[in-house]
Amino acid sequence: MAYGVNIHYEILGRRGSGWTILDVKKDRGTATALAEQLWKSRQYTGVRVLKESFDKSENEITSVEIYARGSNRKKSKYDETGTISPCLTPDDLYGPDGRRSIWELMHASLTEWRITPTELLHSLDHYYKLYNAGTRLQNAVQRTAVSFESEEGSIQERMRKIYKVIDMSIDIMKATKDTTPSLETGRLAPLIADLEEKANKRFLLTCAIVEYLRPAVTLSDKIGRVIIFLTANRPVWVMEILDQLISEYLMHEQVLVQLMGEQEDRSTFIKELAYFQQGELNLMGEDEKSPRFSEEVLRLNGFLSDNMLPRSQHVLLDRLKAEVEAPKPIGSDGLISQLKTLADLSHILESLHTDIHVLDQIMECVRARSGRLINSQSIADMLAETQNPFAQVHSLMDLECVTVGDANKRVVANFILPILSRPEYEAVFIGLDSNPTQRMTDLVQLQKRVLSAELSEMYKRKIASKLDQFCQTILDNSQILKKIHQLDISLQDKSRKLLQMLADGYFTSGACRDSAENHVRVYMRQPGFTEGLIQGIPRKKAEAELLAFRDLLEEAGIKGQTAMGDAIDEETASGDTTEEVEEKDE
Repeated sequence: MAYGVNIHYEILGRRGSGWTILDVKKDRGTATALAEQLWKSRQYTGVRVLKESFDKSENEITSVEIYARGSNRKKSKYDETGTISPCLTPDDLYGPDGRRSIWELMHASLTEWRITPTELLHSLDHYYKLYNAGTRLQNAVQRTAVSFESEEGSIQERMRKIYKVIDMSIDIMKATKDTTPSLETGRLAPLIADLEEKANKRFLLTCAIVEYLRPAVTLSDKIGRVIIFLTANRPVWVMEILDQLISEYLMHEQVLVQLMGEQEDRSTFIKELAYFQQGELNLMGEDEKSPRFSEEVLRLNGFLSDNMLPRSQHVLLDRLKAEVEAPKPIGSDGLISQLKTLADLSHILESLHTDIHVLDQIMECVRARSGRLINSQSIADMLAETQNPFAQVHSLMDLECVTVGDANKRVVANFILPILSRPEYEAVFIGLDSNPTQRMTDLVQLQKRVLSAELSEMYKRKIASKLDQFCQTILDNSQILKKIHQLDISLQDKSRKLLQMLADGYFTSGACRDSAENHVRVYMRQPGFTEGLIQGIPRKKAEAELLAFRDLLEEAGIKGQTAMGDAIDEETASGDTTEEVEEKDE
């Protein structure tokens, strides 16, 4: 422990989607050894050790991860968004990497012409449109040549290779133009049966679908026509083609909005998208059956639910991440509202996803967005709305409740201790500006909020201890315990008064509550205490009085910490007369 710095180590384990504090150690070696033991036990999908440091001079707590096992993100085969892959053969160009590269290089043109990479690769008409569109094709080829420096030769040499691949692809389209089947009737099943034995069936079927879609004016019309082709009994290779087409249409930003309907509040759209991406719109209750969702959306939702459209599902995941990360308000209200949307979204995601790697991927975006909202300026602006320190701390606790991510919660918590330590606020916290006894209940309520919050143990302990110090100061200044002791009443009534105050929440956990409990214990240990509770009372009333006192002990939270509760249970269960109880007490 450095001067003025308090350190401990928290061991956290992960089961499912959440992390739980398993233990807290003072020694680094002991903490990491226990973490390694827990990881080897295979009881947890992830184990971490956090070093928590409290700097007393700055009233600030910092956290550093010093050990981590498990829960590493597994890379998806679709996780290449934003990269350009070199296409050295027609197979490369027509493969997933080639189509993705075409989108990255030419998405502006594809958006303008309302087509997809698959349509461009399977229609001579679309290719000629690109060829005649100035330098667009040349720019795309040049950018690709520059991007793969691992290839030998000059940029011009690489460009010649790419043009050669394009020419070969054009030759393929020309060679199959006359043999491409027609989908004029819109019936896919007979066409699939005719193509089943052909070696190039994928290419021919895709060409037929692209030609069938060409007259459609809007992207939403095109994707709607493809969605109609989805049925549960389609061959796998056909479903892969349909999935590829649908996923590419979904990459056009406006298509999803057209499908699901435009919302004034982005938070609603984001939450619906989270359910839709998993094919779980049915979990939204009545909204799923409302006219808000079209037949196309509900049909697509069913196939997403059955995991039959993996590429589309991945595109929707990317769209969800993009919506969360977009630099525009998530909701129409202020900071708390936007953070609540993110918190609600995190709960939705945790309930939907069983794959922790996918969950981590999207939750990373949610935590990052929450972190951008939680900053010194936004918190300072919020605190400036009131000069009352109690209101400020409660506002910070409201903020903590809807903040996603441990690191972001620490940012919020680090604003609490300085408020509690400011000299000008001390008079408020010890009740000099109001009724001191009432201020004790305020401190108790605030301490309960802190102890139930999702903060690290060090934060909870430091903040709770500071609140307990304030309550103890009020207790010392008001001399409540001394005044009750000096009252001209029986020990039993003194105990009842203190127990009722404990039950009503006048004492914070810690030294303050211990003081009150100790006084009660001292009274209850006095000879003849039980006799005093029931002296001169008929048996039935005596039993009721004993039970009432036991209930008061329980309400006060000290039943089980004293033998009195057990003694009362024994007395009432025995069926003894009042005189016999008195004799036992003597």
